[in-house]
Amino acid sequence: MPTPTLEQVLKERVAGLVGGDLELVEEEIRRELGSPVELIQEMGGYVAGAGGKRLRPILLLLAARLAGYRGARGVRLACVVEMLHTATLIHDDVVDQAPLRRGRPSANAQWGDDASVLVGDHLYSKSFAMLVRDNDRAVMETLARSTVSMTEAEVFQLQLKRSGSTSEADYVRIITQKTASFISACCRIGGLLGELAPARLDALTRYGLDIGVAFQISDDSLDFVANQDRLGKAIGADLREGKRTLPLIAMLARAAPAAAARVRELLAHGVLGAAAVEEIRRYVVEHEGVEYALERAHAWARAAKADLDAFPPSEERDTLALIADFVVDRDR
Repeated sequence: MPTPTLEQVLKERVAGLVGGDLELVEEEIRRELGSPVELIQEMGGYVAGAGGKRLRPILLLLAARLAGYRGARGVRLACVVEMLHTATLIHDDVVDQAPLRRGRPSANAQWGDDASVLVGDHLYSKSFAMLVRDNDRAVMETLARSTVSMTEAEVFQLQLKRSGSTSEADYVRIITQKTASFISACCRIGGLLGELAPARLDALTRYGLDIGVAFQISDDSLDFVANQDRLGKAIGADLREGKRTLPLIAMLARAAPAAAARVRELLAHGVLGAAAVEEIRRYVVEHEGVEYALERAHAWARAAKADLDAFPPSEERDTLALIADFVVDRDR
């Protein structure tokens, strides 16, 4: 028999620990997307049907189990974070004018920007209505801080895009606030459900932040080298959208002046055609921008696994460590 892949091992572990809860999360999402407004039903069903990794609900549920919690609130709050995440994806696709999401036409490509913004707002509203029903101040504060951080990072990213300059420190700030803060909030909520002592709660919160940074750097690296069918979006999409991610930033820092000047010249044109995207992608690959970014991603993943040392050995801890490996070692 062939050796199972990391992804297969992880899926089996997750299914064994929280598979039943994840099925309940899916049911809850479908229920919450119910509406007398036909367009909400139609778009909601389409977005929910797109699936996805469900990384945030998985992390919340595993964190709750690691903290010793078993109960219905885990499912409810996992539903909240997935709906919030989906709302941010819908809004991101409108801002970026992205044609694809998870290998299918994005909501804005299918129904237009106006409907997408409004349905994204509806998902935000439904999520916070569920939070109010749950009525846990610490959980609400955790998600409120995270969503403020995310929106601030979006505006900062737009500001840098217009200025045409992004440093590595700027990039790390953006992904920490935009991606990692929300993943960290999911892990912290799991710890709050289990009423962890402050030191362990902080360790679980740090784990989420570290894994979130590792995940986003890895994801941004895939934009230059992945198989498009596996990635679920067009290769070079970040470049087309004017985003300067770590592989590109590293290439500009490493390349000879002439090569760096050529790439900056191409980027200055604004909307990039296929030929320009491919030329920049080739420069990034040749100057090992992806390798540099992945080295940084692995360092963050190692930090995430070290955060888990605050907890005694368990299946949940092992699975969370496995997730740290998976987010940086996905098949390319």
